[in-house]
Amino acid sequence: MNEPSPRGDAPGQTVPMTDPAAPITDPGKAFAEALAAKDPTAIRALTTPDLDFRAMTPGKFWQTSSHEDLLDVLFTSWLEPADEVLALLSTETGDISSRRHVSYRMRIRNGDGEFLMEQQMYYQLDGNKICWARVMCSGFIPV
Repeated sequence: MNEPSPRGDAPGQTVPMTDPAAPITDPGKAFAEALAAKDPTAIRALTTPDLDFRAMTPGKFWQTSSHEDLLDVLFTSWLEPADEVLALLSTETGDISSRRHVSYRMRIRNGDGEFLMEQQMYYQLDGNKICWARVMCSGFIPV
């Protein structure tokens, strides 16, 4: 189906992931943008060095407690070097009492085709950095 994305982008259109001049207003949204941009420097800046991170993907449970381990999960296992993020199609944020939430959907292309991937992340902050996160991932769904 060739419908515009929730942001109004044409299907398959590459959209800017981040604007370095824009202030960070929501750490969860900024995390989604940094993940889509495959930007390890931004992920480090958004998270505490001892982040308590757990996640579930369709085939595995993940747990990390350091920047290096987190970056390895995000940019070696989840988004492999050959995975090209074509667009960050949507982000939604909200609060659940003291916990925060962000959901995001990406369009990704690799040698196996094009895919959609969506994640839900619940997180807590220490100051303005993510110190605790739980993520549920849809996996790569062919489009």
